[in-house]
Amino acid sequence: MNNDYIFKYSERKANKFNLSCLLVIAFLGIVVLILNEVNIFTESKLIVRIATISLVVLSLFPIFLAIFHDFVFKKTPSILEQNYFKNVVIVFCFIGAAVLCTALSYHADLFLAIPPLMAAQYRRNKKMFFWGIVASLLLIVISVYGSFLFGAYDGNMLKGMTKEESYLFENRWNLFISGRYLTIFLHYILPKMIAVFAIDFIGFSITRRTSEMIDIQIKLSNDIENEILEKSRMQNSVIEHLADIIESRDIETGEHIKRTKKYVSILVNKMKTMDKYKDILTDEMCDDIINGAQLHDIGKIVVSDLILRKPGKLTSDEFEQMKIHTVRGGEIIKKILNDLGDENFLNVSFDIATSHHEKWNGTGYPYNRKGEEIPLPGRIMAIADVFDALVAERVYKKPMPVDEAIDVIIDGSGTHFDPDLIEIFKEVKDDFKKCAVEKL
Repeated sequence: MNNDYIFKYSERKANKFNLSCLLVIAFLGIVVLILNEVNIFTESKLIVRIATISLVVLSLFPIFLAIFHDFVFKKTPSILEQNYFKNVVIVFCFIGAAVLCTALSYHADLFLAIPPLMAAQYRRNKKMFFWGIVASLLLIVISVYGSFLFGAYDGNMLKGMTKEESYLFENRWNLFISGRYLTIFLHYILPKMIAVFAIDFIGFSITRRTSEMIDIQIKLSNDIENEILEKSRMQNSVIEHLADIIESRDIETGEHIKRTKKYVSILVNKMKTMDKYKDILTDEMCDDIINGAQLHDIGKIVVSDLILRKPGKLTSDEFEQMKIHTVRGGEIIKKILNDLGDENFLNVSFDIATSHHEKWNGTGYPYNRKGEEIPLPGRIMAIADVFDALVAERVYKKPMPVDEAIDVIIDGSGTHFDPDLIEIFKEVKDDFKKCAVEKL
């Protein structure tokens, strides 16, 4: 899994969660407004109206911004994946919290725990969370002391002072500096600071654990990806060395392998765009077939040079010995590729080696399979193999003209070759012709 995708996915989910929280906060603001209007709360109606309406607007702004951005700029990445958007979410949440705390005095200070909790949802959020905590604790101090000095009369906080006496700021200030500031801090501010810090610390710890799990997932993903790449390098190295061995044994066969790989690639890349094969021919399967094509004649290693390089037609006994290269090829592939750990590639390569001489009507070898009993990779390989055998010069024959070879392949539909694959061959025959002329 791509690391950037994981980071963006994590950020997007965090933004969605926080936008949901803002929606809930806006709803709660409306509830507070209604409760105060029906006198369940007894705060100043004007102040509460201003505070709650401001809170609702501030909470909904990031939500409308996200909807507007993604609706107008549909082709760009979602705003939920933009790095700046999380700052917008947290800042507006903080402003809303500050407004509410100012309006409702110290009674809403626990609301200040929410912005740091929202900041904790993001990856690489330590700095944002830290400053969120600092701002929250500072706002608690300001709101409580501000309530004492400027807020509505509170009999507990302004104990020893009548309501009329509290109207004078000088009276409040004298009481404040006489030692009441310490009492207020110990009985009002400190408990709230501890509560907010504890809530945010627990929330931060939970989200950090989730973040660590994501980091572990990324590490495991990278390890798996590196392991796959290493196996792929080993696999390609084995294929290249086997191809070199074949070529050193018989240059003609080595060149044949290179050309047929190209023909197979043309067919496979066309097939995977078609509805019939799109679920079968995944990118991995296509790569396995194309790479496995290089091993289709690996079994010729065990065939005598007298047969491989014979300039004339093979006798019946010699042809029987030549047929063995399909079975031996499968055995060699199983022995060599078994330890690479890529079972899919092993199976595809085995099918290609053992079935590329089978025929659609069941007259091929080594097992006389017919129709769809023949594995698809073998049916694909059969077309590439025969086409190259026709257009290439061999010690026992001259090359056939390309157009004539194309006709031979097409005429083999339903007898030698899969009829559906021949229809595909017709669509890419010009590509075959171009490769044959260039002698890839």
